Amino acid sequence: MRKITLLFLTVMGLFFYACNSVPDAVTPVNNELPAATGKLDISFSDPALNANPTVTAASGDNVTVTLVIKKTPDGGKPKVARVYVATQANYRGATDQPLFEVKLKNVDEQTQTFEYTVSPSSGVVYLHFDVQDNTSGNPISRKTLKINIGSQEQIASWSAITLGGQTNALGSRFASSTGVIYPVCDLDSNIKFVDITYASNRTTDAPQFLSNPERTTQGYSTTVPSSNTSCAGTSTAGGNPTYFQEAPVGVDFDAATNATLEALSITSTSQSIAIASGKIYVYKKGSGTQTKKGLIRVTNITKTGTYSAGTVTFDVKIQK
Repeated sequence: MRKITLLFLTVMGLFFYACNSVPDAVTPVNNELPAATGKLDISFSDPALNANPTVTAASGDNVTVTLVIKKTPDGGKPKVARVYVATQANYRGATDQPLFEVKLKNVDEQTQTFEYTVSPSSGVVYLHFDVQDNTSGNPISRKTLKINIGSQEQIASWSAITLGGQTNALGSRFASSTGVIYPVCDLDSNIKFVDITYASNRTTDAPQFLSNPERTTQGYSTTVPSSNTSCAGTSTAGGNPTYFQEAPVGVDFDAATNATLEALSITSTSQSIAIASGKIYVYKKGSGTQTKKGLIRVTNITKTGTYSAGTVTFDVKIQK
């Protein structure tokens, strides 16, 4: 957990990308942020961050956010995103280079996830997300996230997350680091962050949580169907393993802190688990120093003829 990373995956679905070249980054004047005159609609997927774009994190915590990027009626389509780290709200040095630069999909709407591991032990860090569009001059639209660096490692909490089974129209893949349920057309660039998925057992139709790689092992489709007019034929496979097991007796989900999660002993090597309403499960993702532990509380499971056509609703707590 002690190294700086900014991860932004754009491995598949390349035919979505615009064919023209990436515009040059805008150089700041007098070390001030370049003016954000673009007309893209950029928001955080977490409504709380849109209301107050500030988080608290300790050195070593992963700060993970998802941007929702949309074309507007009087604006162009997104073209390239650059992420800068600064120690002042309105500052960017003339020689500062982006930590990451990515050419975006040439579509009207997309979600993209970024992960930054905090390195400083105190103070404040700002993440500036600059997105250029394809109108004249390639203007910038921007979101900025303020990170207050504290002494205690933090957790992320999400409530009332609902996923659909494999024949349900609802999304079935969830990223607990950001609270995002990804549309299938955005999985190619965000699959690394998916850690909890839902599908019924193909043999018994019993409800289960499983990792995204486990879906392939169990024989679920890993290709977007032809009925999807936006990204038919693209892959939904890949991602990292997640290991699940039942929570020990006496675990208090509501009172759980980072210390609670850190103390969990997760020895399971299974990437799937049968689930029931009212029960609590523990899970682990990552490996080595990047391991994160979490709790899942299942609050409701619906069966619409079969579990594969139904839904599951749950709450989550996960280490940052």
